[in-house]
Formats: sequence, structure tokens, C-alpha cells
Amino acid sequence: MAIFGVILWAILVILILYGVLKKYLKNYWTSKGVSYIAGPPLIGVLKDAVLTRTSFGQLFIDMYNHPKTRNDPVTGFYFFHKACLLIRQPELFKRMLVKDFAQFPDRRMAADPESDPIGMNTLVNVKGETWRNIRNHITPVFTVHKLKNFFPLLIEVCQDFEAKLAEDIPSQGSVEINVKDLAGLYTVETIATCAFGVKANCFHNPQSDFLEKAKRVVDPTDFKRVIELAACFFFPELAGVLKLKFYSKETDEFLRSAILDVMGEREKSGEKRHDLIDALITMKNTQKEIFHTDALIAQAAVFLAAGYETSSSVLSFALYELARNQEIQEKLRRELLEHQETQKEMTYDSFTNLEYLHMVFQETLRMYPSVPFLERTCQPAEGHDSYSLEPYHKFSIPRGMPIYIPVIAVQRNPMFFPNPLTFHPERFAADADTPIDYNLVMGFGHGPRNCLGSRFGMLQVKMALATILPKYRVSVCKRTPETIVFNKKSVPLFSEDPIILNFTEI
Repeated sequence: MAIFGVILWAILVILILYGVLKKYLKNYWTSKGVSYIAGPPLIGVLKDAVLTRTSFGQLFIDMYNHPKTRNDPVTGFYFFHKACLLIRQPELFKRMLVKDFAQFPDRRMAADPESDPIGMNTLVNVKGETWRNIRNHITPVFTVHKLKNFFPLLIEVCQDFEAKLAEDIPSQGSVEINVKDLAGLYTVETIATCAFGVKANCFHNPQSDFLEKAKRVVDPTDFKRVIELAACFFFPELAGVLKLKFYSKETDEFLRSAILDVMGEREKSGEKRHDLIDALITMKNTQKEIFHTDALIAQAAVFLAAGYETSSSVLSFALYELARNQEIQEKLRRELLEHQETQKEMTYDSFTNLEYLHMVFQETLRMYPSVPFLERTCQPAEGHDSYSLEPYHKFSIPRGMPIYIPVIAVQRNPMFFPNPLTFHPERFAADADTPIDYNLVMGFGHGPRNCLGSRFGMLQVKMALATILPKYRVSVCKRTPETIVFNKKSVPLFSEDPIILNFTEI
């Protein structure tokens, strides 16, 4: 409870200061000619999200569509004490994330490096030259060549997944299933097998220790963790003072034990699986100054956390939309069955060329991007103190100011994606009437700092759908939510309500 006492004192002090400076803060934006979204003292526009009245996804949708500022290319606001900039102009996305990436290379979020060395050493959080070094050494794990090595392992997991479905769903019958739980079993098993070279036995034991610990890596149910994670994202200056952590003590101990044990066994046996563990061992032996123990564990930890939360949520949302759109489901089923009939043996190349399956995946990620926003911190080029927004705005972003790109709102903007709340995979067809601007499709990020494991995550979800749909029809039932309400205690997008769907053997 000591940490919350300190937080309360910090809140009180900042509240007083903010009250004194409130008028000045508003005048800052008006003096710069930038439209401004006001918020209450201390937490600014974060109020409803921090108080769990709204989700972070909905927060960014509301800010993007704010009635007084929605036509402006950029808008100012405050997250806690920090002046931030919301970016709406699409050309600025490409400039900041790709062309001028060197001036927006880092994320702002942070934890305390002493109490959470794993969290601070993940590829997601490291900054500057350290990020470049780690990224360069991890990238080879996710090449197409390496994914082809993973493919037979994924097939084995899918065979176990198929057996699990056959066991749970009566022959010629049906059963209602919580698809988030089902997706969690599948994604943890694939990550354990392909990244760590171990079997988690999730299908045979849904209460397995590995699965339970993996779920707690991202836990949206603990209010104290919600506050702590929100501070890591939006008030990182408090990280060192309040010993803020991305990973709890329990998660830290689990990750150290699981990963170091696997690495030790692999080194002892000399076995080579060409997976993430092999890459970490190589880095440990050749780049000791960069890849110390905490840095090694951190890369495996973020792969587990990101892989679980991203793939399980995307798979859940894909099944939800397919259940609500039976014609689309049937079209996808026909493609999958035709592929099975024409291929003597499933190969990586033939599978990844399934066009409609890819369209379904893309449309799911458009409607439900795993992280609803992208954030970067401005680091102007040498010799400059700011970054010019000309010709879109006269404002120049000062050094250190965070910028936010509201991915979920952009991908649901009818100007860019007609009928954005309609699940329509054909919008991603090569011959679509309205070509997609892929600079506006940012579900896996964009530019050099995009999600490194995106191809693996995509393959995970596609293979799960290819396992389920040829044998089972997925449909809505009385317990299926009519609309998706996003979880108010999580930064990544999860459904607030369980997604219960009916599975019927065909």
C-alpha cells in the first residue's frame, strides 16, 4: 500500500500545481494556434479511462472525432501534466513513422529499470541505439525462412487443437464455447512450441501452470495494475519515483524461471530448433555487452506477452465477425476446403497464398487493432529544436513532445474505409473498387518500429481458422454480445463481455 500513499501525495501536489497552471496550459495551445481538447486537473483527457468509465480504444475514437476539433490536422491535449499532440493528417503518419522516423524513433512509455529490468529491456520499450542493436539481432528469427521452419511445428499444434475440438464438440452436435478462452489455449501452445521449444499441454490441461502464468503477463482485471500500467504509458516520469513496473513480481519470477530453464537445457543438449531460444543463446554468446540476462529474458517475455494478447484477441474477433456474417464464413470455408483437396501436403507457400483468408485477417485487424494507438516522442534532427508540420500546420513540435496516432479511429473513418463498422473483407481485394491506402492500415504499427512478430501472429491466426472452419460452423447464440464493448481495464483491445459462440460439426 506504500506505493499508493506516495501516488496520492503526488496527485495532491500535482493537482495544486495544475490548478495554478491550468490557465497557462490552455493558453499554450491557443498561443500556438493549435486546437485544444480540455480535461480536468491532473489527468487531462485520461479521466474516464483511468477511472475505467471508458476503454482506451474508445478514448482515442472520441478524441479523434471530437466535434470542435475533428477537422483539424492536429490537436493538442494533456495526458496528466504532459502536453501531447494528436495527429489526424494521414500524410503526417507516413512522414513521422517512415520518412522522418529518425526524428520520432522512440516510445515515451517507461518503467523503473531497477524494479522491472525485464520490462525496460523489451524491444517495445528500449530506446535509441540499444533498440537498433536488439532489433537487428532479433529480426532474423522472423524471416520467411525461419517461419517455414516453424510451419511444421504449427501443424503439430493444430493437430492437437483439432483433437481438442473433436473432444469438446459432440459428433453431429453443437456446443457453446468462450472463444477468448479457446484462442488463449491455442496461442499459448503455439508460442510455447515455436518460441520456447516446450509443450505447455494447454489443450489437455486448461489449468496448466504455464497457461495461467502466461495469462497474468497481461492482466486487465486488477485495478492496481491498471493504474500502474496507465502511469507507465502516460506518466513515465513517475517510473523511478514510484517503482512502476510493466511486469509484476510474480510474472518476473515466472519468466526468469521458464526462459532460463529452457535455455539451460538447450545449451546442455546442444539441440538446434532454429527458434527464438536458439537466437537468444547465440546473442548471449556473441553480444554479451548488449544481451545480458535481463535483456535476453525481456525479448522472450515480450514475444510471449505480445503474441498472447494480439493473436488471441484477433482470433476471437475474427470468429465473432464470421459468426455474424455467415456468407463470408461460407466463402472462406470453400477456399479452405478447396485448398485441402488440391494440396497433397500443406506447405507454407501454398497456405500463405490463400487470398480470401488473408482478406478476412486484414479486415479483422482493421476493425480491431490490438493496440488502439501509436505513440512516439519528438527528437528533432541535429541542429534543430523542433519539427515542422508545414504545409499541414504552422505549429512546430518541440523536442520531447509525445505525438499520438489514433489507429482505431483512423481505421474506422468512413472517409478512408466506407461503411467502417461493416465486416467486409472484399475491401482488401487486389481489384477492389476503392484501393486501400496501406499507410492507413496500422494494426501492426508502421515503419521501422512496426511489430516484429507480425508475420508469425498472422500465421497463428490463419492456421487456427483453417483448423476450425472446414469441420465446424460457428454461429451466434443467445449469449453472444450484440456489439463489442472494449474492456475498460486494458490498453490492448479485449472484449468487455465473454464472446460466446456456437460451434456445430458440419
